[in-house]
Amino acid sequence: MTRERLAEVGRGARDVVPIILGAVPFGVLFGALAAEANFGLVNSLLMSLLVYSGTMQMIGLNMITIGTSWPLVAFASFIVNSRHAFYSAALTPHMRKLSLWWRLVLSYGMTDQIYVLAEHRYATRDGSTSKHWYMLSTSAALFAVWLASTWTGFAFGDVLKQFEQLGLDFALIATYIALAASSLTDFRAIAAGTSSGLLSVGLFGIPYQGGLFIAIVGGIATGLVAEHFFPRDNSDAHSDEPVRSDDRS
Repeated sequence: MTRERLAEVGRGARDVVPIILGAVPFGVLFGALAAEANFGLVNSLLMSLLVYSGTMQMIGLNMITIGTSWPLVAFASFIVNSRHAFYSAALTPHMRKLSLWWRLVLSYGMTDQIYVLAEHRYATRDGSTSKHWYMLSTSAALFAVWLASTWTGFAFGDVLKQFEQLGLDFALIATYIALAASSLTDFRAIAAGTSSGLLSVGLFGIPYQGGLFIAIVGGIATGLVAEHFFPRDNSDAHSDEPVRSDDRS
């Protein structure tokens, strides 16, 4: 592994620490709730392995526990996780030159938190051509901790549910705020972010995070309108560094 790739792996492992601190209480809580619902350790771990979405796992666990039919569970999962389609579209310009193997691996590890870190990393123009290794590092670390916290919560939930009262999830929120604020670099970004934020707050009560989906669409629409009426200069257009052939695998 080249020095540049090692640097990206190390940077990813460092940047994901606040995300991990915020994710651990949620993973422990899910494991504890799954144990209380007699969901079974294997089923709980498989849910963290296959679904890998804290929000949907909480919703899905409740729906399965009360006997909801699987088509409704699948539909709820589609609504809750539909925002990932926008993450994929936003990162496509940076991913298209990677091999299929890389794209499959990175897509599996794509969560809200990893998207925020990846978007911020790709927006930094420092000449690195191995930023996908940064994404791999952050994704692998977060996934391992999420799976471990699920098992820990299932096994020791009665004791470790006290972590929820420590407020460690604030680290996750603070990281989101810091990364989002650093991305608001012009009028177009501010308009899109403001509109999506207002919509998400106003539509908070819609079930299964449907308001979040609408807010994302509204933010994208606002950004496109702002881009049309206030086009950026060519010098301001974003273009990612080319990926060398030896970095595609």
